[in-house]
Amino acid sequence: MPSQEELVQSALDTLALLNRDDPASDKLASFLYTVKDPRLSKYLEQLKEFTQLKNPTLPQSKQAGELLEQIVCLVFRGLQGATSFKSFQSAGPQYDFLVSGDQLAWLYVCNQLYLKENQRGIVVEAKATKDRLPDKQFARLCSILDLNLSSTVGLGIFFTLNGAAGFPQSGDTRQRAISDCRLRQVIFHAKTQKRIVVLDKNDIFELGKNGSLIQILVRKIRDLDELSGLPTTSVEQTQEIDLPDHLKHLYKDVI
Repeated sequence: MPSQEELVQSALDTLALLNRDDPASDKLASFLYTVKDPRLSKYLEQLKEFTQLKNPTLPQSKQAGELLEQIVCLVFRGLQGATSFKSFQSAGPQYDFLVSGDQLAWLYVCNQLYLKENQRGIVVEAKATKDRLPDKQFARLCSILDLNLSSTVGLGIFFTLNGAAGFPQSGDTRQRAISDCRLRQVIFHAKTQKRIVVLDKNDIFELGKNGSLIQILVRKIRDLDELSGLPTTSVEQTQEIDLPDHLKHLYKDVI
């Protein structure tokens, strides 16, 4: 019986033959993100406990910030082909997390995430605050991608607890206008063709499942083009159904 490593390699070899827009690539893409470290589930549970605190102390908030950075580190270790992991204060800005890869598998990751081969880096910002991410923080990451990492990075990701200002939240009615961080996201993408997406706690708590990171990011990247006005669906929903009632019922199972 083939080992797990052999099965993963077989799937990656198959991915090389598939077009990104071929529906068959969706399931195989799950092999590009595997949960390798058992500490991830423990850290996710600790973060969930923090989000349930009504008035966290400063030490608790600081600890949550470090915990979120640890989660980011373990999550991106789970991407196939990733070989470069960095977090440092440069002569310019500080980078919470900067990841890239030089292996063939990383090119498959880039293909699934709509990244160009010459801009295959991903920069991640972790913000464990109770408030929604403000526009000035979003603008800062736009500036970093445009000025400091213009040649090597094509995707920016915010790990947050409660999303960003202007982005739709669970339970909201459909947005028909954009503002704040959502507006800046759209303008920045139109100007640079680079994407910045935002994960909230609901997204983060799903990252303990194999394949989930790729699925979440792909849905958020697609929604940047579509501007559905709704939060992206959970990875537990294998189909994304966004239809009016007279069409939606056609997708229900016939008994």
